[in-house]
Amino acid sequence: MEKLKNFILIGGVGVGKTSLFNSLLGIKGEANKTQAMVYHNESTVDTPGEFFDNPRFYSAIICSMMDIDTIVYVHQCNNIERKLPHGLFNIYEPKNIIGVISKVDLPDANIDEVIELLRDYGIKNKIFEVSILDEESIADLRNYLCEQNEQNKNVA
Repeated sequence: MEKLKNFILIGGVGVGKTSLFNSLLGIKGEANKTQAMVYHNESTVDTPGEFFDNPRFYSAIICSMMDIDTIVYVHQCNNIERKLPHGLFNIYEPKNIIGVISKVDLPDANIDEVIELLRDYGIKNKIFEVSILDEESIADLRNYLCEQNEQNKNVA
């Protein structure tokens, strides 16, 4: 897990960021509601959904992404509501911005429309479909994040 760092999870309230964060890092137990930025180390961050859902908190998200190499936008599989602030990813275009479609095990999952939504948001890189109940989907994302961290370390 020490290779798993230098990423931030952003997304709306209830999309499963903290459960995903805990699963990626091997943190056991039920996820508690995130009330403030949670740092696993200086460069691995879980953000509260309220920071994403309320425009007055956008500056907190923007500042927290500044020193992070990989931005992980998490969007729930059964929600096609557009909440991403217009142009947010344009600020950090050189960064690795990936999408995660969460809770893909839900019966009303609408994965194709969510993929289209994420592409419309400007996510050009990988999009992962995950469920915290499917360790393989979590492992795929974890491996990717570790690889990205190693690549970024070698470039620096």
